Amino acid sequence: MFSKSIVNNGFIRPYWFTASIRPLKEALTLTTVVELRDLEHLIQLAEMYEGPISATLLVPSTKNINHELSIQQLTDIRNEYETTIALRRHVDIHLVLQPGGLTEDGQVIATGGYQEARNLARLFSRTNYVALVPVATLWMTDIAQSFKSYLRLLQAGDLLIIPTFGFPNYKGVDTKSWPLDKQSMIEWVDGGDMGLLDYNYELNNGPTSFSTWKDAKEAYLVPNYDYKYSPIYISTKSSHPWCEERFEDDLPSCIYNAYLAGANLWVSHSDFAVRTGQEPANTLYTPQQRKIQNKIARRYRIEQCVFYARQFDQHGTFNSEKAEHVKQECSKALLSLQKEKMISDISAAEKGRY
Repeated sequence: MFSKSIVNNGFIRPYWFTASIRPLKEALTLTTVVELRDLEHLIQLAEMYEGPISATLLVPSTKNINHELSIQQLTDIRNEYETTIALRRHVDIHLVLQPGGLTEDGQVIATGGYQEARNLARLFSRTNYVALVPVATLWMTDIAQSFKSYLRLLQAGDLLIIPTFGFPNYKGVDTKSWPLDKQSMIEWVDGGDMGLLDYNYELNNGPTSFSTWKDAKEAYLVPNYDYKYSPIYISTKSSHPWCEERFEDDLPSCIYNAYLAGANLWVSHSDFAVRTGQEPANTLYTPQQRKIQNKIARRYRIEQCVFYARQFDQHGTFNSEKAEHVKQECSKALLSLQKEKMISDISAAEKGRY
C-alpha cells in the first residue's frame, strides 16, 4: 500500500497514543492528518465529535532523530495528549517522523506525505466505517448517528458525501458563529453570509450543488462529478482503493479511484460540516509544486482509466452498471484503447444490451 517515500518503517509508530474509550466496530471513526501546527484543531475536533478519531501525526525531525530538539518536540506532544481529556478519551495518534524535515536550529524544511498519512489513519481505524475529515473542521451535524441510515449504500461500496459550508473569503469575515440546522444554513447562504464549499471551485458552484441540496428531501447522487472534487466523505474501512501515494497531497485522487471502481457518490440531504473557507485546498504552497502535481495527475487519470477499463473488460462486466463511471469519465482514453484492440468495442457492446 505504501510508496517508496516511506522507506523505513522504523519512523512510523501506529497507536503511539491509544484512546482510552474502545469504540464499537459499527461506530464511525473520523480519519484525519495532523501537523504540529494543527494540534489545537485536533483538540477542537475531538471535543466537538466526542467519538473515535484516527489521526496520523506528521512530525518533521532532525536527521538524527535522537537530537534534543526532536526529543523535546515529542515530549511536548506527549504532555499535550496526556493533559487533554478529549484527546485521551477519543483519539488514536499514529506517529510519522520525517527525518531531515527540521534543521537543528528549529526551522521546518518540509513535511508532505499527506496521502500515505491518510491511508495510515484509515488502516489503523478501529471501526468498520470511516469518514475522511480535514482536521480544521469547525463543526458537523451528528453524523455519528445519521450515517447509520445509509449502511445499505455504504456496504454496497458507495460513498456518502457530507456537504461542507464555509464563509466568504474576504478580510475581516467573522467565522466564530454559524447555523446549526439545514433551514438556518439555507437562509445564511441565501443572504450571502456562507456558501457551499467545494474546494477548487467558487463558493456555491461545486459538484455538490447547493440548489440540489437546498430542495433535497433524501440523499441524491452528485449531479456533475469532476476529478477535482474533494469533499468530506464516509465509506467502509475496507473494500475501497487507497489514496494514491505518488502525490504529496491530492485528496481528489482518493475519491477518483473509488468512483472509477463503481462507487456512487451520494450526498446527505440533511447533514453538513462547517469550515472557515479560508484554508488552502491542499498543502502544496509553491507554483512549482502544483505544476508538478498537475502533470502527474494528468498521467495518473489516464492510467486509472486504462486499469479499470481492462479490469471490467476481463471480468466480463464492462456492460454492467458498475462500469458506467469508467465510460463517462474516460471516454477519450477508452476510444484510444479500442483502436489499439486492447479492450472490446464499446459501440458493439452497447448494441448488445438492447
